[in-house]
Amino acid sequence: MAKQVRKCTIVSGAPNDNIDFLLEKIDRNSYIIAADSGYMKLQKAKIMPDLIVADFDSSEKPDLPCEILSFPVEKAYSDTFNCIITAKERGFNDITVFFAVGNRFDHTYSNVLCLDYCSKNNIDCTIIDDKNRISLIKHSKTFKKDYDYFSLFAFLEECRGVRIEGAHYNESFFKLDSLTIKPCDVFAQSNYIENDECTVSIESGTLLLIESND
Repeated sequence: MAKQVRKCTIVSGAPNDNIDFLLEKIDRNSYIIAADSGYMKLQKAKIMPDLIVADFDSSEKPDLPCEILSFPVEKAYSDTFNCIITAKERGFNDITVFFAVGNRFDHTYSNVLCLDYCSKNNIDCTIIDDKNRISLIKHSKTFKKDYDYFSLFAFLEECRGVRIEGAHYNESFFKLDSLTIKPCDVFAQSNYIENDECTVSIESGTLLLIESND
């Protein structure tokens, strides 16, 4: 029996403020969580969150008719990760995180590492904004040409048996039947889809898929 998909949207507080993109892509039927100042982006979009999770170090605590979970500023995890933990505890297994790529690389990297937590807890998770879409590939994934480029990196472990179908560069470019990508390798970046979609499959390991626009 297929698992029941329970969708959650998290809006983080990175500086990206493309409200038109948020309005176009957000699933209004999903359970919506704001990470700290992310609630202000939702306010601009005239969307009421179901929950705000925050230490309110980057925004004032709002007076809104929704649930609010407050954390101390001195805490173990970021607001975004606390949102993901809360979503997992409440039974959500499909999470989209908006605006988690920002100016501070440490915050961005921390948010990317949240994908590993989700993967280990059988949660599909994608980080998305108008410039990037970031996700993991465990076995195979088919994705459309929504962004100009895509790159593949071995995520925390060596990846074997990587095959790419529908992109300009694939294993045949290297005169191989399949690729092995190690965590230190950077040769599988800035690829692009030839037509409408691309399929990436992998025999072992986990790939980090980054789709990007300039």
